[in-house]
Amino acid sequence: MLPAASPQAPTESVQRRLVRTVDLDLRATDTTATSESLQKLATEFGGHISSLTSERRSGMLVYSMTLRIPEARLEEAITRIKSLADVDRETMTQEDVTEKYVDLAARMKTLEATESELRNLLSESRQRQQKADEIMAIYKQLTEIRSSIEQIRGQLNVIANLSALATIRINLLPKESPAVAISSWRPSETVRRSFQSLVSVLTGLVDFAIILCIVVLPPTLILALIGWLALKGWNAARARTRARA
Repeated sequence: MLPAASPQAPTESVQRRLVRTVDLDLRATDTTATSESLQKLATEFGGHISSLTSERRSGMLVYSMTLRIPEARLEEAITRIKSLADVDRETMTQEDVTEKYVDLAARMKTLEATESELRNLLSESRQRQQKADEIMAIYKQLTEIRSSIEQIRGQLNVIANLSALATIRINLLPKESPAVAISSWRPSETVRRSFQSLVSVLTGLVDFAIILCIVVLPPTLILALIGWLALKGWNAARARTRARA
């Protein structure tokens, strides 16, 4: 197997590859309309929406979305986005991946050269009708190198995609305004709650009357009857005592 060549350091002529990410927290009166405008903006700038989610909070929609915009038009796109809504927070991160890209490209070039040599060696071994285990050893090395090449190619594609299209992550929230508070006042709901309260009060009074009639009134009547009979007996005894005197 041929020795791997050392990767070349990036030169001045190498195109710089930057991975830029912008995070924005925005507020808008109509989040749905603003979300639609942002989606159109991504297409207009030659990019796309890579993710979009929405959820309802307090009757209004909150959006989270990720825009992929060509790196060369990032600044222009951010200016347009800011014109669509108020900005609560903005952060930007930038990573220079030029050296990593050049290193991976050099490694892949070396592996491809080794792969070519192994293919020639495999072809010669078959022509010379060498032993099967020798041919399989070469084939195994060839397979491992092909796998490494594909892995590096995948990494290069990811870097190329990330550096070609900048990432803009947006949280789109509704504005807090008096109109929202006013729209939440519903007289019909107040009437409904008042009627429910009235029914609850009347129900409580009826329950109290039932308890009074069943639990309190009978013992009270019995005690009153006993007292009346006792008083009547006492008066009768006094009358007989006076008659004898």
